[in-house]
Amino acid sequence: MSTVQGTRAGFVGLGNIGKPMALRLAGTDGIELWVHDIAEEPVAELGAAGAQTAASVGELAAAVDVLSVMVRDDDQVRQVLSEAITADRSTQTPLTVLVHSTVAPDTPAELAATAGPHGVHVLDAPVSGGPMGAAEGTLAILVGGDPEAYAAAAPVLEAMGSKVVHAGPVGAGTQLKLARNLLHFASFTAATEAARLAEGAGLDLKTLGEVVRHTDAITGGPGAIMHRETTAPIEETDFWHGVFGHVVALGEKDLGFAVGLADELGVDVPLARLALERLALGLGMSSGTSGSVEEDKFADLPEQRAAGLRKMEEVYGFDMADGEGDFFRYTADHLFGDIWQRPGLTTRDRRLLLIGLLAGQGAADVLGIQIPAAYANGELSEDELREIVVFLCHYAGWPNGARINTVVEETIGKTQRKAQRRAQRKAQRS
Repeated sequence: MSTVQGTRAGFVGLGNIGKPMALRLAGTDGIELWVHDIAEEPVAELGAAGAQTAASVGELAAAVDVLSVMVRDDDQVRQVLSEAITADRSTQTPLTVLVHSTVAPDTPAELAATAGPHGVHVLDAPVSGGPMGAAEGTLAILVGGDPEAYAAAAPVLEAMGSKVVHAGPVGAGTQLKLARNLLHFASFTAATEAARLAEGAGLDLKTLGEVVRHTDAITGGPGAIMHRETTAPIEETDFWHGVFGHVVALGEKDLGFAVGLADELGVDVPLARLALERLALGLGMSSGTSGSVEEDKFADLPEQRAAGLRKMEEVYGFDMADGEGDFFRYTADHLFGDIWQRPGLTTRDRRLLLIGLLAGQGAADVLGIQIPAAYANGELSEDELREIVVFLCHYAGWPNGARINTVVEETIGKTQRKAQRRAQRKAQRS
């Protein structure tokens, strides 16, 4: 428990997380706590814990130096601030308002501009850690705003959180929270994908969850890779080059196996495919196609040309060499070095668009390159390729659809025959 002196704190919004946060303040020496909420029960509970209760936001704001706001949405935050800045504080020190609600990125600056003329300081201070962290006083509190206002609010913040970060100017706390929550909920989405894969394999989902929680507690989960100060590409002399080269090698191997299992089971795993495509580049490594720190055959070429050739190898599914002339320059540098790598669409998205276009043109020869490459890269499964045939027949015409079907079945057949031959050789060796 923190020990602070002479801080008058207010709390508005005694919900699932707000109430345990306020209870931490009520139990902190040196903090005089005032609370307000439209619900009577949590107000009564805080009153029993030693807090003063206020009939309105205005009454509360007139009595405190630091006002914490943990309400549902942006409009409710605006309403609380509107009532707080009109309170009679003629005999009080300047009021500092802590916005703990997660609001839109532009809202903190808007609130600060509204409150400033009234002598009220606004800090955006969203929290991470949930009800358990709030109850235990172990929240991470991410604060944006003026350093003097941050210093004034520090006793309150330290009573509620064990990780209090001054992220920068007003709005920075909210931006940091949104970045953190992007990881949080994207990971949840990946967890649902992993669960579908496990379920498709007939595995126990609760056991999978137990294993994930156990190992994340040891390794640190996704946050374990977040130690660099930049997302820029990693130089070979950098310590992290070797570390992340190992991560990429393991990650691409395991993701490749997982995607292969998903294809076998007929389970849709779009995030796994995207992760396989972007893991290396996201970690700052030069290429995601090899998954290792092997010698780069394009290393001596200009960066744009090298990036284009790597992407050409991925898209076409065979080795590429540098070429000459304007046509090759436009193809390698512009089309594959830029257009195929823009962030708006994945490689799979672009492949699907191209397959549709080629189907409409009846370009079976080019489809004979694109479809096998998509299948080999794990972008499209057998079922998905066959579904594409049925779908495009209705738009590109049945003759063109028949050409697509021929390419698809030849691609699948070749792959199956290769697999059978490998299995036979393995059986003969054993």
